[in-house]
Amino acid sequence: MAQLSRNVFKAILICFFLLSGINGCKDDYTSIIPNVTVNFNVNTASYIELNVPGGSVVFPNVGYGGVIVFRDLTDNSSNPFLAFDATCTKEVSSTVKVVADESGIATCPKCGSQFILFGGNGSPIKGPATEPLKQYRTTYSGGLINVRN
Repeated sequence: MAQLSRNVFKAILICFFLLSGINGCKDDYTSIIPNVTVNFNVNTASYIELNVPGGSVVFPNVGYGGVIVFRDLTDNSSNPFLAFDATCTKEVSSTVKVVADESGIATCPKCGSQFILFGGNGSPIKGPATEPLKQYRTTYSGGLINVRN
């Protein structure tokens, strides 16, 4: 009887891990923000804000609602820059844009949602938004940041 219980427990455990693994292999997260092609360069010498950890610059005419380029607070990597679409994921309107501050928090002026920028995730830390900000890829070399999907 004890052997049967162990076998059932093992089978349940194996099924759990298999199902968890299937879920973990999904493609990249798909944002609710409409997909717009993004590919532009930023020269850090032209933006003093990007030379200080926690600094950010908004580029209003790219992405769906503009793109926030943020210098991460942890300045210990070869690429300390992150980029997020400025559109609030609760409002999903190209005219409702979050505003980033030097502590790495972006706030929606309409619904009050707050998103954490540092660390690279854009997750909401205060609702009503439940989805993270749409994030773009960045590479950094020779004082030039490339932002793209």
